Amino acid sequence: MTTMEIIPASPAGIEKVAADMKADGRRLVVITCTAAANDYDITYSFAKGNDLLHYRMTVPEGTSIPAIDASFGGAFVYENEIHDLYGFTFTNMALDFGGTFIRTSVPYPFKKKEAPAPTVTKVSKEDAS
Repeated sequence: MTTMEIIPASPAGIEKVAADMKADGRRLVVITCTAAANDYDITYSFAKGNDLLHYRMTVPEGTSIPAIDASFGGAFVYENEIHDLYGFTFTNMALDFGGTFIRTSVPYPFKKKEAPAPTVTKVSKEDAS
């Protein structure tokens, strides 16, 4: 049977989480980012056999997050993607593409944008009838 657990995490503790997962013989499956209600959820998924552990941090825009590539070298791919698509900064990345890993027509296309103000259309009395 496959088990799955989601564990709260924080930017300050993510390097230790990664080191612990590596020491436990787990592999990094993926790092994902998605817009949440007011912030963003960044989830680190680790596996050992059929056992999945997901460490999730909910962070506001502009949060700097330590890179975990000291434990998982391939993490640079996910960290650069999240930087280029959402605008998060990962500190101490071994391979930092400086915003050129994914080419997009607009910077940070998945970053939340303020909703445009509603358009108010004036209707004259003649138009209303």
